Amino acid sequence: MYWLESRPLEGGRVVFVRGDTDGDRQGVEDLSPEGVSIRSRVHEYGGGACCLVPGHGPGAFAYVDLADQRVWWQSGAGGPPRPLSGEPVDGERWAHGGLGASADGAWVVAVREVHGADGGSPRRLVVALATGTDDVGESILASGHDFYGAPRLDPQSRRLATVVWDHPDMPWDRSSVEVVPLGTDLVATGRPWLAEGGDDVSVGQPAWRHDGTLRFVSDRHGWWQPHCHSGLPEGPPAAALTRAAAEFHGADWALGQSTMVELADGRLIARMTSEGRDSLVLIADPERPPQPVAQPCVAISALCGHGEGIAYIGAPPDGPANVWALGPLSRPAAPPAAALRPAGLRPAGLRPAGLRPAARADLGPEDVSVGEAFSFVGRSGRVVHGLAYRPALRATAGPPGSLPPLVVGCHAGPTGSVSAGYDAMVQFFTSRGFAFASVDYAGSTGYGREYRCSLWGLWGVADAEDCLDAARALAAEGRVDATRMAVRGASAGGLTALNALASGEGFVAAVAWYGVTDLLGLAATTHDFEAHYSDRLVGPLPAARRTYEARSPLHRAAEIKGSVLLLQGAEDPVVPPAQAQSLRDALIAEGRHCEVRLFAGEGHGFRRAETLEAAFEAELGFYLRVLGL
Repeated sequence: MYWLESRPLEGGRVVFVRGDTDGDRQGVEDLSPEGVSIRSRVHEYGGGACCLVPGHGPGAFAYVDLADQRVWWQSGAGGPPRPLSGEPVDGERWAHGGLGASADGAWVVAVREVHGADGGSPRRLVVALATGTDDVGESILASGHDFYGAPRLDPQSRRLATVVWDHPDMPWDRSSVEVVPLGTDLVATGRPWLAEGGDDVSVGQPAWRHDGTLRFVSDRHGWWQPHCHSGLPEGPPAAALTRAAAEFHGADWALGQSTMVELADGRLIARMTSEGRDSLVLIADPERPPQPVAQPCVAISALCGHGEGIAYIGAPPDGPANVWALGPLSRPAAPPAAALRPAGLRPAGLRPAGLRPAARADLGPEDVSVGEAFSFVGRSGRVVHGLAYRPALRATAGPPGSLPPLVVGCHAGPTGSVSAGYDAMVQFFTSRGFAFASVDYAGSTGYGREYRCSLWGLWGVADAEDCLDAARALAAEGRVDATRMAVRGASAGGLTALNALASGEGFVAAVAWYGVTDLLGLAATTHDFEAHYSDRLVGPLPAARRTYEARSPLHRAAEIKGSVLLLQGAEDPVVPPAQAQSLRDALIAEGRHCEVRLFAGEGHGFRRAETLEAAFEAELGFYLRVLGL
């Protein structure tokens, strides 16, 4: 079994490792070259930076080196790596991601992002890279769209399926699956044809099934559900493999998403998200509901086939994320005719497999706070979802007659969601006496397309209202101290947190990790992937300029009555440090309390152990001071 590990103690380096499925720690070894970090920068958020390549012996793989963004080849037999992709043309800068291999291992396909010397908008294409020669060999398979994602070759390398979308759309708003016919030399032989897509449809995860048909997810019926298409241009429209009112996909912020696995007999095992929690289900018959597969995890991030079963990365509610193996998965013996029922699964072993144990410090089972799901109707009439956590620590209680302070967490995105799995950040606060609430505000994923689109035109308003309403509801139930409530968020969640504080209706402090503070500044400086993201969330510029200003914490400094802590990476290309510095200056000019911590060497998302430790200690100390604890 193979997986990627991110190591904060090595400066956030990402390493490709191989481990035994029986969890034998002696069997785990690093496969990527020493000192190399495997990470893509396509669309800035990367993804799909590594893939196994069949036909070249165990452990042969291709990867993207963070340092140069080239695709490299590493033989399973060892030896020095060699490049698969060429050097960029003079004056250009290239990045690669979304890697996938052909069934015979002769090719690796990738999304290539080309930044020109003129500094204009980058262009993207799908390239095929030959593995069987010491010389670089490549061909262009698809071009012409603003964005490409998830390129996948069919088993005979005669068709390429890929997700495409164009400005001003985001992939979760409107995208399509196109199929490119290929010749024997892996050169496009005809025009791409549309398998699924169009207005008000989002797609993802194209994959070729054993029978040559094409599978993907589509939200045509209101939810991201798996669909199947003949894989032929003259074939009938795609049909849903299940009509369950649940999500089988997430927002494609990064390339390489994988939430479904096809078993040898054609059935699917899939991650299903419903009511804020993930589960594994079997999809065998479109006319019957998916069958649950017994396993302990409530947050599942990736699946793959493994032997006669599957492997996946998942987190239970009371323990850190791990790599799990489940299998073999076989049909049970046929029941008597009088007791016929939908085919089930017989999992013959569920176990953590091979991952280095994630530290929980000295937390025992009784110290872990498990999220309690909540849903209620907020002031706007919208349903607000989330998870509430109570303080938990052995032999520890608050002062008699007191209620715990509350920290409300606003997830990033804003097209994102909270996780029901064990979260060390949440436990950091609950083990120190804080209640915590994670809110899936309007626009969050996991509740269908309508809920996901409910933030259109309302970013900076509806999200902040929902987070504030969640805090007020918990206070009204007598679960938290209404006078000691703080709100926190990262990136877009920082904007939500700061706007919630500016409402002046409950929160007394806000913390933003690399948070958006100036929507106009974000629109002017953000990268190409998000260049038009706010068009739907706020409004198109320049017509909506005043709306951008009204919803920017920078322009609401006079309304922010509480205290603010800003934690910022010095090398953030998404939210530049100038945003944090400008807000600090504006708040100080208004006589407000604002602290800024700038971390050298960090970008949009902190990765180094020393940064994470310093940031959390700064946040905790800030709460203790401003909440009078």
